[in-house]
Amino acid sequence: MSQKNTTCLLPKKGQQLRCHCGCLAVLRPAEEVCKPPFPGAMAYVCSNYPRCDSFVIADPVTKQPRGSLADSNLRRLRYLAHNQFDRLHQSGRMTRKEAYRWLAHVTQSPAGHAHIGHMGAYYCQVVIRESKKLLQDPNPNAGRIRPNIGGEYHAAAQ
Repeated sequence: MSQKNTTCLLPKKGQQLRCHCGCLAVLRPAEEVCKPPFPGAMAYVCSNYPRCDSFVIADPVTKQPRGSLADSNLRRLRYLAHNQFDRLHQSGRMTRKEAYRWLAHVTQSPAGHAHIGHMGAYYCQVVIRESKKLLQDPNPNAGRIRPNIGGEYHAAAQ
């Protein structure tokens, strides 16, 4: 699998979730594999756990996975990517909505699909690098994404 592969590993309706290693994922209490992010949290865990340590937290209401299964290395990269990405709107550089437009632009994803929880290692590294670059740029308009006439977004001229 190439590191740029963006094939969605989430199941289609009626299919079971599979890990990148090929094994089925099973819904288990999150406390069995991590510090739960909220009380009663559930996680989809690779059935080959602990040999394969991949898992993803499930939505508390729908029980749908909040991303794709990730091993410890990818979880660390996603954490770092989110940390850098969040700084874009927390710093006041842009609004949260603008930050997600920027994320979609940087990762070449449709706006509704630009979520770090679905990204592989390659795009996490892109987000980390580009977020740092943008945060260091003294130009306040750097990274601004504007709609064009067709409604799609593009980077503002700098």
